[in-house]
Amino acid sequence: MNSTAEQVLDGCTKGTVLSIDFFDTLITRSVAQPTHVFAVMEQRLIAALGDTWRGFAVARIEAEQAARLHASQQDENRDVTIEEIVLQLAHQLSLDMGQRTMLIELEKETEISLVQAVPFGLAITQGARERGMKVVIVSDNYMPASHLVAMAHAAGFSWVTADDVFVSCEHGAMKHNGALWPVVFSALGVKSNDIFHVGDDQHADGAMPGKYGISSHVRSTMRTSHRTMINTTPAVLPLSRIEAWYRDTMDASTWDVAEVLGGGLVAMVVAAQILDVQSVLAKREVAGVHFAARDGYLAHQVWNTLRERGHDLPEASYTAFSRSVVWRSSLVNADALELDRFVGDDEMVTLPRLERRVGCALVAEVPQDELLPATVSREILRNNAQIIAEAASGLRTRLVRYLTAQSLLKPGHHVVVDLGWKGSTVADLAEVASDASNGASTCEGRFTGLFWEATPVRLRVALHGYAMDDVGSADDNVRLLGIIKLMEALVTAPHGSVIDYAYDGSPVFVETKPELDAYAAIVGRIANAAMRGALAIIEGTHESGVTAADITPQSVWAAMMQVGHTPRVDEIEALSAIHHVTSVDHEGSGRVMVAKAPENSSSICVEDLPEMYNTLMHRHWMQGSLRALENNADTRWIAHEMYRINPMTSPRWVS
Repeated sequence: MNSTAEQVLDGCTKGTVLSIDFFDTLITRSVAQPTHVFAVMEQRLIAALGDTWRGFAVARIEAEQAARLHASQQDENRDVTIEEIVLQLAHQLSLDMGQRTMLIELEKETEISLVQAVPFGLAITQGARERGMKVVIVSDNYMPASHLVAMAHAAGFSWVTADDVFVSCEHGAMKHNGALWPVVFSALGVKSNDIFHVGDDQHADGAMPGKYGISSHVRSTMRTSHRTMINTTPAVLPLSRIEAWYRDTMDASTWDVAEVLGGGLVAMVVAAQILDVQSVLAKREVAGVHFAARDGYLAHQVWNTLRERGHDLPEASYTAFSRSVVWRSSLVNADALELDRFVGDDEMVTLPRLERRVGCALVAEVPQDELLPATVSREILRNNAQIIAEAASGLRTRLVRYLTAQSLLKPGHHVVVDLGWKGSTVADLAEVASDASNGASTCEGRFTGLFWEATPVRLRVALHGYAMDDVGSADDNVRLLGIIKLMEALVTAPHGSVIDYAYDGSPVFVETKPELDAYAAIVGRIANAAMRGALAIIEGTHESGVTAADITPQSVWAAMMQVGHTPRVDEIEALSAIHHVTSVDHEGSGRVMVAKAPENSSSICVEDLPEMYNTLMHRHWMQGSLRALENNADTRWIAHEMYRINPMTSPRWVS
C-alpha cells in the first residue's frame, strides 16, 4: 500500500515549500507511457494527411535523442526545447517551416487531450495548500512553462500559474543533474531545508535533491506501466490504454501482475480469437466452430457467455486434440523415422513411461524403473513396431468416435481455432476428419500466430494467422518463435493435455504437478482476468475505452511483442517459476520458462553463445530469459552480446 498524501506531508508546516515533479507525479496521460503520446499523434497525422506519416512516432523519439545529444555537447547542464527537437525531426523527414509549426501545435494539443490528474498529486497539492504551504512545480521537460500550465489547468489544477513552474528548458539547467535547484532557491528566496520535494524518479527526485539537503519523497507507481520507449506505434495504443487504466486503478493499492497480464495481453488475444471467427461467419457458411483444447479454452468460455447474453453466435465445441495424439493416430506404417520421434535425442525415460507414450505394452527385457538413454528406447520401439501400429489404429478409431460426437465429421466447412504455431496438428486433424467423412468434412485453421514452418502445411489445409502470418518478415518470425513458450503458458486451460480417448470417445487428460501449481499460483488469475477483459472489450464496456474495433491484427501483434518481447521486471519475476511441459507424453517436470542464469558467468565465452541462443529460443521464453540476464550485472554482457549477434532479439521490435 502506498503512503497517503497526508502521511507524506506529515511534519510539513506553512513555512515549507512543496516542490512537486510534473509528469507522473502531478499529472499523467491516458496512455501507458509518455512516448505513446507520439503514437496518438501518428494516428492523427495518418488520418488527416495520409500514409506518408507512418513511422512518425519512432522518428519523433529518435529526433529527441539526437537533439539531446547535440545539446549536451554544447552544455551538459541544459535541456532541449521542443523547437530543437522538431528541428532535428525536420532534418530527418525533410519538413518545411509550416510542418514544423504544425507538429509543435499538434504535440501540445495531443498532450492536453490525453492529460489527467494523478489522484495522489491532486491530494498532496490540495493538502499542502490547505496547510498554507506554497506549491511549485519543478520539472525536466522540453515544453515551456506556459504549456505545462495549460496541461495543469486541463487536469483540474486551476491554481497553477507560470510563476509556479520551473521547467528545465527555460533555465539552462536540469533537475536530473541538480543544476535546476539553485535556480529554484534564488527565485523563491528559500534555503534547501525549506523545501520538501515529491517526484517519481529515484535519481532526479531523490538522490539529486538529497545532495542539496532537500528532503524528498519518491513515488514511482505511475511508471509501473512503462516499457522500452522506442517501440512506439499506433498499434500499441489499445494495450497502452488498458495498462494505463490498470495503472490508475491500482495506484493506491498493489500492482497485480496477473490481473494486468490477463486483462491486457491475454484478453486481447482471446477477443481476437472470437472476432476472427466472427469474420469467417460473416463471409461464408460454416458447419461448425471448434475451439481447440487447451489454447481455445478461454475463448470458448467467453463465446458461451456471449451466447448466454443474447449475442447471435452458433454453438461451438471445445475439442480436445494434441500434436501427439493426432500424430500417433496416423501411424499406419510405424517406420524407424517415425518411431524415433517418440524420444528426444537427450531424453532418458523408463519403460512404463515409454509405454504410455505409445499407448500399449512393449516387449523388452529391461528393469521397469531404469532410465533408458534415447538409443535404447528407440531400439525398443523399433522392435515393437507392429504392436505400436496396432495401438495407433485403435487410437484412430477412438479419435474418430470422439470427433463424431464433437460434430467435426458433419458435412461442410469447419473452423478450428488454435493459438498456433505451425498448423501441422490442425492439418493432421483435418485429414482424419476428411478420411472418416469420405471428404464431406473440410477444416480451416484459424490461429493467433503462424511462423514460416506453416507454409508447406498450406498445401494440405487452409490456414490463417491473425496477429502474425508465415508470410511475415524473417525477423518477425524469429520474434514470434521467441515468445511461443510464454503465450502457451498464459493462454491455457485449468486441465491437462489430452493423451488418449476412452472407448466411448471421451478424452483422457494427463495432469502434471508443475502445470497445476502454476495455475493455482498465477495462471488461473491471469485466465479469469482475461475472460473478464475479453468480454468487456467485445461488448464495448471496458473502462479503458478499448472496444472490438481496436482489436486488429496489428494491435494484437503489438500486445504480444510489448509483453513477450519487452517484458517488465515484475512480469519476469512473476512468471519465472512457471514450468512448461512439452514432452510427447505431456509428463515430467518440464522446463522452467525463464532460463536460469549460469552459475559462473565468467566460464561462458563467446563461442558458447550460439548453443545458448538455440536453447533459449526453443526450450524457454527467449525474451524473458534475455531480459533476466540483462537485469543481472554479472550476466548483462551475455544478453548484450546476443543482441549484437542476433539483432532481431534486441528490445526493439518496431522498425
